[in-house]
Amino acid sequence: APEFPAIASMSIAALLVVTRCVSINDARRSLNLQVLLTIVGALGLGQALESSGAAHEVAVLLVSATNSNPYLLLIVTYALAMLFTEMITNNAVATILLPIASGVAQQANINPRPLGMAIALAASLSFLTPIGYQTNLMVMGPGGYYPRDYLRVGLPVAIAVAVTAIVLIPMAWPF
Repeated sequence: APEFPAIASMSIAALLVVTRCVSINDARRSLNLQVLLTIVGALGLGQALESSGAAHEVAVLLVSATNSNPYLLLIVTYALAMLFTEMITNNAVATILLPIASGVAQQANINPRPLGMAIALAASLSFLTPIGYQTNLMVMGPGGYYPRDYLRVGLPVAIAVAVTAIVLIPMAWPF
């Protein structure tokens, strides 16, 4: 039941308001409208990519550019997700890239799971910018960090995680 976490979260939030553990104003203020709009927009964009055939065309282009090499496809997929997650939310990245990865796997005649795992991992790990993840931004001011600090410290971490993921993903989920 993929919708269970959303239903549970909404039920718990409603219960907190009904039992007056959280005021309606506090609940309203805790909603990040920009993040919600980004996710909703990404859902629409992901659906548009799928239904318009654009995801298929991008998949054909990626497969032909890599000569259907599954390892190159994994690297490109991981790199795209890693780049996009530094600019938009991880949920939006997954929503946009999963239809493309599915098309890539179909075109290359490989298992889509390694590409999906690469997206899930790369989209969830933001090390290079303060805007890629809320926590990065939250600690920037109090810690006295600058955007270049994230790149300086985060780049070696991002490279280490990427190499580890690209090596281990095909072992756990073969092509």
